[in-house]
Amino acid sequence: MEYTGLLKKYKVNRPLSSQDRENQLRQDKRLNIKIAHELTVIEINSSYLELVDKFFFWKGGLTTVCILLLSAITIMIASILKIVIFERAEELEAWLMLAFICIGSSPLIWLFSNSIRKEIKLTHYPIKFNRKTRKIHAFRLDGSILTANWDEVYFTQARVTSNYWEIQGHILADDGETVLETFALPALAHGLLEKEAVKGYWEFVRRYMEEGPTSVIDIITGCLPIKNQKETLAFSYHRLAFSLGSSFSPFMIMYYLMDYPGRMLVMHYSKIPQWPREIEEQCPVEPNDPYFKDASSNPD
Repeated sequence: MEYTGLLKKYKVNRPLSSQDRENQLRQDKRLNIKIAHELTVIEINSSYLELVDKFFFWKGGLTTVCILLLSAITIMIASILKIVIFERAEELEAWLMLAFICIGSSPLIWLFSNSIRKEIKLTHYPIKFNRKTRKIHAFRLDGSILTANWDEVYFTQARVTSNYWEIQGHILADDGETVLETFALPALAHGLLEKEAVKGYWEFVRRYMEEGPTSVIDIITGCLPIKNQKETLAFSYHRLAFSLGSSFSPFMIMYYLMDYPGRMLVMHYSKIPQWPREIEEQCPVEPNDPYFKDASSNPD
């Protein structure tokens, strides 16, 4: 799980770093690499490619952890309160200790509760690449929408937490140097080997925008059924199996099942994102489009 951009904000109003420059991904440079869609496609057609956000695949994991920690704090305070009331009610020191623990726990309770609130907003934060208008539309975490010119976004690979790398798009100021805003594509890599392999995902997006849907349509094996409905438990299982591939071991199954209570809670209370009318009008789907695919196109 990697939450840069959610718990830790991206650094903005800064110059492009040496890392940004060294790992730049150019829109006009074709990479000879195996492309992959990483089960991130919501919809594709001749007009646009709609993808899910980077947090979708582990959404709910943070909530599960926070609920467990909040439960532990609650049990601890309740246990101490029981002792103070029934065994040490006459001792001022016991009441002071209880007050100290309650006050000391307050920042943690606020932190964990606020983290849960950050996950319970939208079920996902879609990114739409319109190849006809050459625009990118991306939901921000506050529900507003970023719109940028495909040709003007500075794409790069950036190291975030630990040894994780992600593909970032920087919105630059007129000077071409200052980063005003950053968004991330959903594919994530761990370590230098995966960092190179995940360029195949960038190439998937790049080819769609530069070469058209013909260049990528055949590799898409399935689309996420989340555009107009919330994720089901059955789909969560199939998505997990696809994501883990050969790593789908009993241990990994148990690990991810622990996240599902939080995921289902978050998905239940979050809203399905809706694109504004003006963006929808810019993204028409032609009748009988030969390159149209969404969840209805998935094999049974």
